[in-house]
Amino acid sequence: MLADVVKEIEKERKEKLQKERSKYNQSYKRDTIIYFSEIHVIGGIETWIYNLGKRYEFSVLYDKADKEQLKRLHDIGVETIMNVGQEIECNTLLFMLWGNNANIKANKRYLFIHGIYEDIKEVGEIPEFDEIYAVSKVAANSFYKTTGIKPKVMYNPIEIEIKEKPLILGVFSRLSSEKGKGRIIYLLDKLIEQNKQFLMVIFTDLPFDYPDKRVVFIKPTLDNKGWLSICHYIVQLSDKEAGSLILQEALKMGKPLIVTKLSTLEEFGINKSNAKILNFDMSNLDIEDLWNIPKVKGWKEPVSKEWEDIMKKKVFREKYSDFIEWSEEIGATKAIIFEPDKDGKLEKTVVDIKPKKTNKKKVGK
Repeated sequence: MLADVVKEIEKERKEKLQKERSKYNQSYKRDTIIYFSEIHVIGGIETWIYNLGKRYEFSVLYDKADKEQLKRLHDIGVETIMNVGQEIECNTLLFMLWGNNANIKANKRYLFIHGIYEDIKEVGEIPEFDEIYAVSKVAANSFYKTTGIKPKVMYNPIEIEIKEKPLILGVFSRLSSEKGKGRIIYLLDKLIEQNKQFLMVIFTDLPFDYPDKRVVFIKPTLDNKGWLSICHYIVQLSDKEAGSLILQEALKMGKPLIVTKLSTLEEFGINKSNAKILNFDMSNLDIEDLWNIPKVKGWKEPVSKEWEDIMKKKVFREKYSDFIEWSEEIGATKAIIFEPDKDGKLEKTVVDIKPKKTNKKKVGK
């Protein structure tokens, strides 16, 4: 019974393979073919083939291939052919050192060395070629030392193409329910639903998990300005905020915001010119529009002069700590400090001092 099932499966496999042979056994002779046994999800050779495809016309013959890589090649007009044992003819063949299982007739064969080979066992059997090239001098020299065959050097072409820059979103919040945890999850869901490129860095001390590697959780630090500086947006989706410092710090550093319609936005100079302002129900969230990043210009930090009046003495104690400490040592009860104001005029400040117990003679105020 089992043997019959195995025979039937084998029969179906052979029939499918024969159909593939018929499908790809095209009789016309191609000009240039690049044969690569396995096209992976990511890799330098895969990028090399794609970059060549942006500049030149050729076909790609393969044994196995990642579907997304094939689609990428199709999008730029590169023909791809699955190797199922059919005979292929071309004028020019470019191929690698390994995985040569195809039946290809070519007028000229170019072997390309993409690795550093320091042991003949790594090289294996060297296929027939007319010319041999390596991607660097180091690769060429190592191949020569190992095999006695000296490749010429041909550097890979470079093509830079940025279809969409990834957004870096920073969340510096406890992410409790009132701090917008649910809205953050909704934002992430929409970004992933639309297959957008992004990275969200979340600094929170509360348990929070999201099953996507584009969401990174970091234990909060007391100095987060370095992280803040690399973000495209700072995200704060709270129910309410009395005076969120992170939003003001972000604007002072020239970073735009993604915020809910907090009642304090106008007071702190937060508007459509420097923020994406969302309804509390997130109904006006436009994912595509997030890539139109506002440039923060002219934001003025709100300043209260009262702080200077209240904290002045403490500021002076920090600034002139060595002088004040010396004054304490000598038993002085007051320190008088003169320093220029913004107009260059000397401003007098008197700081009260509590003398330390000392055997030194008191020399005055």
